[in-house]
Amino acid sequence: MKFAKGFKGRYFSLAAIAATVSCVHLHAQNTQAIQLEKIIVSAANTEQEEDDVTEDVTVITADEIQERGYQTLKDALASVPGISFTSNGGFGQPTSLYLRGMNSNNTLVLIDGIRANDVTGLNGAQFEHYLLDNVERIEVIKGSQSGIWGADASAGVINIITKYPKKKTISFALKGGAYNTKQLSLAFGNKIGAFDFFFSLDHFDTDGFSAAEPGRSSPDYGKRGDDLGWEEDPYKNTTYSLKTGYDLSSHDRLEASATILNATVHFDAAGGVDAEDLDDPFGYGPTSYVNDIKNRYFNINYQRTDERNKARIFYNVSTFNRSQYGGYSGHTKEFGLSDRFDYTKDDFVQGGIGYQKFHQGDSAGIDLGKKYDNRYLFATNYNRFFDSETILSETVRYDNYSAFDNKLTYKIGLKQYISTDLYISGNYGTGYNAPSLYQLYSFYGNRNLKPEKSRGYDLSIGYKGIKICYFRQSVEDLIDFYYDYSTYTGYYFNADGTSKFEGIEANYSQGFFDLLSVNLGYTHLLKAEDNEGNDLYRRAKDSFSYALTWYPTDAHSIDINGYYVGERYDSAFNPVQTGKYNVTNVALRHNFAKGFTGEIEVRNLFDRFYQEVDGYGTAGRSIYVGISAKY
Repeated sequence: MKFAKGFKGRYFSLAAIAATVSCVHLHAQNTQAIQLEKIIVSAANTEQEEDDVTEDVTVITADEIQERGYQTLKDALASVPGISFTSNGGFGQPTSLYLRGMNSNNTLVLIDGIRANDVTGLNGAQFEHYLLDNVERIEVIKGSQSGIWGADASAGVINIITKYPKKKTISFALKGGAYNTKQLSLAFGNKIGAFDFFFSLDHFDTDGFSAAEPGRSSPDYGKRGDDLGWEEDPYKNTTYSLKTGYDLSSHDRLEASATILNATVHFDAAGGVDAEDLDDPFGYGPTSYVNDIKNRYFNINYQRTDERNKARIFYNVSTFNRSQYGGYSGHTKEFGLSDRFDYTKDDFVQGGIGYQKFHQGDSAGIDLGKKYDNRYLFATNYNRFFDSETILSETVRYDNYSAFDNKLTYKIGLKQYISTDLYISGNYGTGYNAPSLYQLYSFYGNRNLKPEKSRGYDLSIGYKGIKICYFRQSVEDLIDFYYDYSTYTGYYFNADGTSKFEGIEANYSQGFFDLLSVNLGYTHLLKAEDNEGNDLYRRAKDSFSYALTWYPTDAHSIDINGYYVGERYDSAFNPVQTGKYNVTNVALRHNFAKGFTGEIEVRNLFDRFYQEVDGYGTAGRSIYVGISAKY
C-alpha cells in the first residue's frame, strides 16, 4: 500500500485542519476516577454495579473507545482477554468472533438488550457492521449465560449499550484518511418536561482495498492487492438511531427506540481470487459481488419502579435482509415481562416470562418460509452476606421450543472479598445453542438436529488492577457439516462426543499519578478441540493486547495500543500459519478549545503484513485525522 493512499481532493483540507488538533480525551485529573468508576452492567439481566457481580465481566467505555481510536467493534473487542477474531478481508467483510475459543454463533450479541444475532446466518451477529460513535459502553459477560439469556449464549454475552443523555446535547465529528475514508457522526437530544429524545446518525464510507490477496501457496504471497492492481472493495454504512422516553409519573416510564442500519459491501470471489463486481472467475457465469445489508432493531418498553420493585414489559423486533447470493431475509420477535423485588437492601429476587419467534423467509433467493417459537420463564436470586463481603447468585431458566426438545439451564456464582482490594470468584453454568432455521430446513438441512449442550466453569482471583481467570467448558452434540465433493451433496449433523475448551486469561489495568493509564491482557488457550481431539482452526494459542495512555497536559493525550496473535492455523483443509504477528496503533489528541477537539491516528504503525484468513487482505499503515465538537 502506498503511504499517502486515500488523501484525495478535498480531504487534504480536513487533514490540514486536523493535523494541528486532536479529539476529546479524559483530562489527566480524571484518569484515576474513571479507572475506579463502578460501571452498571447487565450480567444478570438487571442493573448491578460491576463489583457486585460474580461473572467475569469486561466493560469498554465510550471514553476508552475515544481515547484509543477504535474504529470498529472488532477493534474494541480485540482488547478483551478471551476474545479473538478473523475476517475475510477489510472493512465490512464477514467477521467471526471466538470467545474463549468457542464458535462465533455461541456468543449472544445484544443492542440495548435487543437480539442482534442474524437469524438468517450461521455466524451469529454481524460484528463487521456495528459503528462505535454512538456507543456508551460495551459489556462482555463471559462463560455460560443460557441460564439467564437462553439460546446462543453458551460462550457469553456482548451487550452494546448506545448513548442516551437525558439533557440537551448536540455533538458532531468528522474524520477522514487512508483508503479515501470519510466518517461523519451527528447527535442531538433534549428533555422537554416529561418527554426526552436522542437522535444519532453515523456514516462510514471508504474505497477500501481488495478483500482478497495472494495466499500462502501463491508466489505473490506478501504482496497486497493494491500492489498487484487488484480492484478495491468499497464499503458504506449509514446507521440511524432514535430513542425516546416519557415519564408517565415519578414511578412509571414509557420508552421506545429504533436503530436503522444500511450497509453496502463489495467482496471477492474467494480467498486469493480477485473479482470485479460482475465477473466470472470460476467459469460459471457472471455474478454480482456486492452485498446490500438492511437491518432493523426496534424496542418499546414500559417500566414501573418503586422503593423495592423494578417491573418491566417489553417488545423487541430484529429484522435482517441481505442481497448476497440471491438474498436472505428473516426476523426475531420477543415479548416479555419481568419483575425484580429487593427484599433487603443487599438481596433481590427476579422472575420473568417471555415469548420468542424466529422466522426466515428468503435463503439464497429461495423462499424457505420456516419458523419456530419459544416460550420461556426464568428466576434469579441474589444475596450478599457477612457485611456484603460474600456474594451468591443463582439463576434457572426453562425454554419450551416448538422445533426440538425443551431445555432447562442454570447458573450459580460465588464471589468472596478477602479484603477491599482482593477477591476470589467462581461460576458454574449450563448452556445450549439452538439449530438455525437454515440448518434445520434448507437444502442441506436436517430436521432431526438437536441443540448443542454445554457446561462449564471459571475461577478468578482479583487484586486491585490485576485479574487472573481459569476457564473450562465442554460441548456435546456439536452441530457440524459434512460435504461430499464427489457428489456435491452435504448435510448438517450432531457430532458424537465432546468438544473441549480450556484456558487462562489475565488482565492488568491501572492508572499512575494522574499521568498514565495502562491496560494489558493475555489469553492462553490450553484446549480448543473438536469431539475427536483435533485442534479447532483459526484459534490462536496465545494472544496479548495492550493499551498505554499518557496525559502530558490537561489538553493532550497520547495512546499506544495494539495486539499480538500467536500461533494459529487457517483450517483442516488448508493448515497454513496465519498467526505470529503484532499490530500497533497510535492516537494523538488535543483539546484545542472549549467543546472542540481533534485527533490524529496511525493504525498498523509499523505496516505489518498479515492475514487473519489465508488469501484475504488486511490494512497496511493507515493515517486518519478528525475534528469534533460537543455542546
